[in-house]
Amino acid sequence: MRPEELPYNERLFERFEENWDRWPEASSLRKYLKNPEWVMIHKLPGSYAEFKKTKALKCAKKAFGVVSAEKLRKEMTAVMKILTKCKMNRAPEKFSYAQSMYGLCYPLESDNYIFGFIILCGMKKSMSSDLVRMFVAVISSVIRESRKELELEDLNKTIRPRAIALSTVHTVHRLMTSTLDLNELLPRIARLSLQIIRANRCSIKLVDKKRKILLPKATIDLRKSKEKTKMKKVQIGKYAPGRAVKRETPICGDNYLASPMIDKEVVGVITLYDKLDGSSFTPFDQEIMKTLSEQAAIAIKNAQLFREQEDLTLSSIKCIAQLLQHRSHATHKAEASFLKLISVIGRKVDMNESEIKVLQYAAMLHDAGQISIPERVLEKKGELTGSEFDIVKTHPLKGAAILSKFKPLKPIVPIILYHHENFDGTGYPRGLKGNDIPVAARILAVVGAFEAMIIEKPYRKALLIKSAINEIRRKAGSQFDPDIVGIFCEAVDRKDVCKLLNKELGGR
Repeated sequence: MRPEELPYNERLFERFEENWDRWPEASSLRKYLKNPEWVMIHKLPGSYAEFKKTKALKCAKKAFGVVSAEKLRKEMTAVMKILTKCKMNRAPEKFSYAQSMYGLCYPLESDNYIFGFIILCGMKKSMSSDLVRMFVAVISSVIRESRKELELEDLNKTIRPRAIALSTVHTVHRLMTSTLDLNELLPRIARLSLQIIRANRCSIKLVDKKRKILLPKATIDLRKSKEKTKMKKVQIGKYAPGRAVKRETPICGDNYLASPMIDKEVVGVITLYDKLDGSSFTPFDQEIMKTLSEQAAIAIKNAQLFREQEDLTLSSIKCIAQLLQHRSHATHKAEASFLKLISVIGRKVDMNESEIKVLQYAAMLHDAGQISIPERVLEKKGELTGSEFDIVKTHPLKGAAILSKFKPLKPIVPIILYHHENFDGTGYPRGLKGNDIPVAARILAVVGAFEAMIIEKPYRKALLIKSAINEIRRKAGSQFDPDIVGIFCEAVDRKDVCKLLNKELGGR
């Protein structure tokens, strides 16, 4: 049993023993009395056999100077009677033994409860009344100090979990607002759990309601050994994580702590293993993890709702993109290679994952406004007249107007609107120049032009990839941002991008 789990009076006795050995007044008294023997007993023995099991036996042999077992039993039985009297009177009791030796018994008392006894023996003369009073005063002082220390410890145990819980709420709240991507959120929650509880390993599993199992989603393992635990599915009701989910309550063992994440219903479970210092998990750890798990559940639910909304948005985008592709002029194909190009370029210009997704959505719908352009204009094989080109130039405005009606697509509207602006200011619809053009629109201008050149149109043949890249380079600084062109050329030369392009275009 851990010291903090012992009954209060046992803890007080242990603390008194520790303090007595280092208390200055006790040390001075010991020297004044010429180093007598001290014996401390937590409970009054009920028999001589019990008395022999206490620390008193070793001290008694030394202090009494007795060799005979019978004599030792007789002397210790006499001391037991003195202790009984001491308990009844709640006062110091002097005694003598071995003809010329003297001792003193005194009850250790706190709040009218006797939590132990101190036996002083090995003195060559009886203690005077003044010396007894001094002895009692020193003991009372040590008891008071020991009580204060325990009270402070208990107060700290009450306040500290709540302080850490408040800090945890704040930290998890920051996690909730920092990302809505489950793939980022769950490892962060796992690392935070390890930091707070100081454990070696953390596993997060989420509930699959249909299959009634827990699916592993994130594991952080700090162990130095290469013996890493594989992420495994767990049946609800089995093992610590499964039982914690089924019972909706923490499951704790010496080397594991499973805390269910609950937000109206159980979302999943956080399981910690093996504390860094080798100690067992405590009620304090359970309280902290309960708070963290509650906050984590909210964060996970928000991320799951966001993913559902994102999936719905992507489905809508794909539906619109398919409608556009079914037009006879086939103005746009959002192939995997172009989306990959956008992802690579986006990371190079320090876009986050959310911004890259928005740009990919814009790439899939960048010519949505062409749905309002007459087929005869889009399919014309010869050069467009001035009035026809004016009609074509309206498609960014019309595309932006159409897509702005759908709230989840609003972030892509500026990209759609400005992706035909030229870096030198000669583009449309606003004639923006240089860095006044949003960086996402500048990226889409390059990738969109590249895509248009290498995909066959009804009115012209497709260019070879190398020829299209040379054309992009030629127009760097005029039509395109030269910095973006440089990043594009590096990206399109990557093995993974080349492989996708060759696969989709048949090796052209």
